[in-house]
Amino acid sequence: MKLFLFSAVIVLNLLTTACTDSQLPTVGRTQGDFPMRRLMDFDNEQQCYRFLHNVWFEASFADGMAYKQSTCLPADKKIGRKTTSEIAKLHVSLTYDGEHYIIKSGY
Repeated sequence: MKLFLFSAVIVLNLLTTACTDSQLPTVGRTQGDFPMRRLMDFDNEQQCYRFLHNVWFEASFADGMAYKQSTCLPADKKIGRKTTSEIAKLHVSLTYDGEHYIIKSGY
């Protein structure tokens, strides 16, 4: 009985953590409605937005633009047609190619 309960707890834990919306997608998977703030963070010390992962934009507002992890951009810097601060507020659809998180669209 103890083994069954232990197994059930492990399975439940794996299911709840593997299916959360805030997790980054793995290679070949697409994640929708993902907060861009999980890919970039505001650096108070340097007063800029810092990318937390390598990012490639294939979105209508910024097609073909790529940024390496830890790139720091001022809030008013344009990434395509939007400023960095506008992009940080978006929810995006993204996928992963093993090197970059590819932003497909955002709202």
